Amino acid sequence: MPPILSWLLSGFAAAMQPQPTGPSTPAATATATATATATATEEFRAARIEIVGFDETAVLGALRLRLSRLSVERHGDPLSPEAPHVYVEITRGADETGRLRVITSDGRAYERSFAIEVGQEVRIAASTTANLVFSIEQGAVAPDREDVAIPDVPAEPPVDPVRVPDPVPPPIRTEPVKQPDVQTTPPKQSRSAWELGVGLHGAAVLGPGPPQYGGVFAGAGGGLGLELRSPAGAVLALEARGIGRTDAGLGVGRLRVGIAGGYAWRRGRFELPVLLALAIEPWWTTQSGHSASIYSGADATPRHPLIGGYLRVTPALRLPVTRGRLAAVRVGPRLEAGGSFVLDDGAKVVGLADASGQPHIRLGGLELSLGIEVSLQFGLGASMSRPPGASATADRRRR
Repeated sequence: MPPILSWLLSGFAAAMQPQPTGPSTPAATATATATATATATEEFRAARIEIVGFDETAVLGALRLRLSRLSVERHGDPLSPEAPHVYVEITRGADETGRLRVITSDGRAYERSFAIEVGQEVRIAASTTANLVFSIEQGAVAPDREDVAIPDVPAEPPVDPVRVPDPVPPPIRTEPVKQPDVQTTPPKQSRSAWELGVGLHGAAVLGPGPPQYGGVFAGAGGGLGLELRSPAGAVLALEARGIGRTDAGLGVGRLRVGIAGGYAWRRGRFELPVLLALAIEPWWTTQSGHSASIYSGADATPRHPLIGGYLRVTPALRLPVTRGRLAAVRVGPRLEAGGSFVLDDGAKVVGLADASGQPHIRLGGLELSLGIEVSLQFGLGASMSRPPGASATADRRRR
């Protein structure tokens, strides 16, 4: 074989032999590394957070600072279904331990727990959550479970639709029309209910007018009374008063029963009842503490009751009370001016004297009574003029 032909055949055989594998070039190494990194990492686009036991607003704010490239919102806010995202549940246990659960959109679940420090709860919860999300994105942690579904959003109670008012048409300019003057009557104020007053009083009685029998002082004592007051202020009263006096062993007792009518003015906490009464007053005498008869000359004389009338005025302070039926307590001075007489062959004023003819006590004539009164006032029912739902207490305060 010619030498030139042998050299061509040996060169062709050498070209057909397989080449040994050597170290890769820098460009090939960079390409392989980038491919491996793209396969191992994953970037989430959104995070939906559910928080139990922590300050939700503060934790969400801290997570937005640490996961600034993610859309961090409460669980249930809308998000793009095709974008990779995570569900994060942060709960606080009874043993001051925080629990963290992260579920990715493809079903991988990661669970962690962390200790809670007083005053650092928000920082620790947000930092632990952000670190776990970063580790999941970098593929640095393995899931605890797989194929786990993200919890559904709790159903909210139905909300009544808000009715949008119809648009108001623009006003039409018209010439002003002069309206006739109309006299309006102010609404009537509501009045309180019927009231029943139960009162006690003490008094001293003076007899300043003639004739004088044994001085001006006629006796002292006390009594009780019932007052029925209408919502308009009219008053009807029934009263009983007992007084007595002794002088030089001679004593007299008197029991007056009267029926009265009048009006009680009321302004704020001031009340002024003014009543006119008719009365009958039986009386009896004692001698040295024992019952004694009276004589006119040598003959015993029957004790005819005193008959008369009186005017009573009680300017008082009225203190409202809200306790059951008790409406108020009234306290004030009690002033009376009246007169009485005995029917014995005409109207007479009686003078009681001892065996020697010395007068000591007078019965009848003009008398003045000065004392003090305390009365409890009870409500008897709702007023006919009170609007529905208004209370008796509110009415009394308005009066």
